Amino acid sequence: MRLLSRKKLREVRAIIALGITLTLVIAGTQFADGQTRQLLARLDLLLYDLRFKLVLPYLQPPPPAQRIVIIDIDERSLKEVGHWPWSRKTVAELVDRLAAAGVVSVTFDVVFSEPERNMADQLAAAPEAGAIAAALGELAPRFDYDRRMADSIGKIDVTLGYILHRENFHSGDLPPTNIIMAPELVRRSFIDNHPGHTANIPVLQQAVRGQGFINGPPDPDGIVRRAPLVLRHGDQLYPSLALQTAMTYLLLDTVEPAVVEVNGDVYLQSIMLGDKLVHTDQKGQMLVPYRGHQGSFQYVPAVDVLAGKADPELLAGSIAMVGTSAIGLVDLRTTPVGAMFPGIETQATVVDALLRGDAPYKPDFAEGMSVVGILALGLLLSLAMPLLGPALMTLLGVGGTALVAATNVWLWQVKGLDIPVAGPLLTVLVLYVSNISFGFFTASRQKDFIQGMFGQYVAPGHIERLLDDPAALSFDGESKRMTVLFSDIRSFTNMSETLSAVELKQLLNRYFTPMTEIIFAQQGTIDKYVGDMIMAFWGAPLDDPQHERHAVLAALLMQRKQAAMREEFRRDGLPEIHTGIGINTGPMNVGDMGSSYRRAYTVLGDAVNLGSRLESITKFYGAAILVSESTYAAVQEDFVWREVDYMQVKGKKEPIRVYEPLALAEEADEALLRELEQYRLAREAYLARQWQEAHTLFAALAAEAPGFRKLCTIYLERIQQYRHEQLPPDWCGVWQHTEK
Repeated sequence: MRLLSRKKLREVRAIIALGITLTLVIAGTQFADGQTRQLLARLDLLLYDLRFKLVLPYLQPPPPAQRIVIIDIDERSLKEVGHWPWSRKTVAELVDRLAAAGVVSVTFDVVFSEPERNMADQLAAAPEAGAIAAALGELAPRFDYDRRMADSIGKIDVTLGYILHRENFHSGDLPPTNIIMAPELVRRSFIDNHPGHTANIPVLQQAVRGQGFINGPPDPDGIVRRAPLVLRHGDQLYPSLALQTAMTYLLLDTVEPAVVEVNGDVYLQSIMLGDKLVHTDQKGQMLVPYRGHQGSFQYVPAVDVLAGKADPELLAGSIAMVGTSAIGLVDLRTTPVGAMFPGIETQATVVDALLRGDAPYKPDFAEGMSVVGILALGLLLSLAMPLLGPALMTLLGVGGTALVAATNVWLWQVKGLDIPVAGPLLTVLVLYVSNISFGFFTASRQKDFIQGMFGQYVAPGHIERLLDDPAALSFDGESKRMTVLFSDIRSFTNMSETLSAVELKQLLNRYFTPMTEIIFAQQGTIDKYVGDMIMAFWGAPLDDPQHERHAVLAALLMQRKQAAMREEFRRDGLPEIHTGIGINTGPMNVGDMGSSYRRAYTVLGDAVNLGSRLESITKFYGAAILVSESTYAAVQEDFVWREVDYMQVKGKKEPIRVYEPLALAEEADEALLRELEQYRLAREAYLARQWQEAHTLFAALAAEAPGFRKLCTIYLERIQQYRHEQLPPDWCGVWQHTEK
């Protein structure tokens, strides 16, 4: 395992280094400018919206600090009262009804920038008025509905809206500002400047408690996520309609924003409303903490208020905010909680957050916290993912994503902090994809290597098993119990002398191909072809618990195939092929061995050498296959055997018993079993030194069974020799071979 471990370690180090590098790159983008920054900001905005959509349905919004009721100029109100703008008389009646119901204050998300025409003045000015002109002039004050509205809004705390323009356009006069901030600081701030304005008519301005701007730019993608609490107009700051509504309710005449100066620049940080601290960004904007989809506040149709049908208990003690949800009046916005969201409900949401004093905000350390999260996640995932498989890696990636999302939601919901989440999520995604991709390419490279390494040596099915489980593959040198097979063509030298080089090549190809197919079918591995010799083994590169059986069965099938091929070769005028096969089982060293110039996956060891010796002495016994006793012991019940000899090969001190498999146990016929029984009796007599009985039995078997003739002849010759020798008392029939 040592070589593979080093290789795996190099791969792990490489992907860890890649992961850390990617983490640092992602962390660096948090401080980038230009297009990269814009892309990350856009992604953060999308995730910001997604958080609302996923979380709001499952969270109970906090109770409002004060009941806020939206007086809705809806489609039904427009149909029954008339198209907008309504007469100031109608608006005055609406205010009177609200005051009578006990509302605390009324806010209009409307600008009354033009005076309403007085019917009496218009009629008196007409040429047709004639003598009644003077009388109409006396009636004019009764039709002064602007004054009528001013009288009504002067009896209750009312907040009106006006518009600040980016264009240098002026209509009316703005009221004095109630935001205290030195002009020199205003000029050096980052608050958006709006040089133009559209104000309410003077008579209404003089009657109301406060006024605030109703406009505010959405984010670059057109979605309203932030609400400016102040905007710059010249050298002064002016409050928003929501901020002024909160100030009116809290009886605050002025507010002074908290600022910080850095290198000559002025950054707005917060606004103090009584004992409520409201955080803002450097432009004086606050995040709108939407409470849900449209309808999170109670809506009351304006026509119901005018008709006296509104629930007095609902209105009593509330802040009434007058606005519209009608499509035709174009006050619908796109928000994170839905499109076509009434602007008046956004205003109500901001007022509620200001009064509660817990509006979420993006702190100064948000980017730093995001970078810390990126580095922590990146380091953890970079170290962990290369050690995991695809399933666990995916589980870790999903878990990391869930952890980031849950932490972000917790910070938003519990701590009121808006922390950028795109960077940490991007870190998880990039590291997951890079690790999965690295694993895919590594697996592909490993598969190509396995196919290149073993494609010519093991069966396709074996290759598939290796590809399905590369971890089972090892090129390292290891010692394990395996089975080896040697097959050699007999009299190959004489054969090669009678054939041309081309004919010899063709003959060997015709022979090797079916033999290899048989070995592959029995899950064997081809070690090598050397001339006419085939060397194969079982038990590597994948474990094979039945390696002994597969090897013996392969040998029988090879001999059976050769018998069929001999008839083909005779018809083609080619020499017949007879082979001897030796099989042994034992401990062997297997691995990728060789030099730096040439290497091979092979087996070595004493057990391998014995297999080769068994093959070489098959011709001595006239046996097609010789199997060692270690192989025989593992599969003796599966085949029909004859014990060939108890012998000592040259170079070995310990004698071994060798066997020849003749057929599968279920395929043996009665004739073969009778011959084997006679052979067993003859050999028992031989080992008991009953020479005459053994001679008679061997001679009879040699005459009756051609397949036993060669082996019987060997024993008859030994009997003839032993009859004239004085054998030692411990003689047990061991035959010592003097040649390899």
